[in-house]
Amino acid sequence: MKTRTLSLTMTALFCALTAVLAPLTVTLPVTLVPFSLSLIPVFLTGAVLPKQNALLAQVCYLLLGLAGLPVFSGFSSGAGVLLGPTGGFLLAYPASAFLMAWILEKRFSVPRLALALAAGLLTCYLMGSLWYCAVGHVGYLQALAAAVLPFVLWDALKALCAGLAAAALRKANRMLDASAGRKRGAEGGGR
Repeated sequence: MKTRTLSLTMTALFCALTAVLAPLTVTLPVTLVPFSLSLIPVFLTGAVLPKQNALLAQVCYLLLGLAGLPVFSGFSSGAGVLLGPTGGFLLAYPASAFLMAWILEKRFSVPRLALALAAGLLTCYLMGSLWYCAVGHVGYLQALAAAVLPFVLWDALKALCAGLAAAALRKANRMLDASAGRKRGAEGGGR
């Protein structure tokens, strides 16, 4: 029961982290897509949580925004944001987090983490740019130029920061698990 409670608590924390960081944006003059910190918690969600929880955390984040809480970029909310030109990037968050967690499910290593982060970012770019094409009635190259290319360097930097944080969080979690196991063993052995 404690494990399930901890798992749900972590899921809620990653949802909340996304809700806190995603509204903080800077709009660049060359594109409609704002520069935000939202990918950092999405990357962390996928790199730290199990796949079902990673998916749930990001779906809950979207539901918060859909319900009217100002958790999308620029403190916006509602279906209009999800159906707008940048909605595909938001809708990609659950898929990106799930894919990253799935890649890291069997074994966590630095190369697998790099692969997971790249896969998560590419998923976000693909879904977001295709949505941008459809809603904005523009060609794919124009969508890439407006909604992806200005952000590649910054998103790679976000992935690096999130990867370092995820590795540290996983290491701390392993140390806590080992400490709890030793404590349980010591308590059980003395009876």
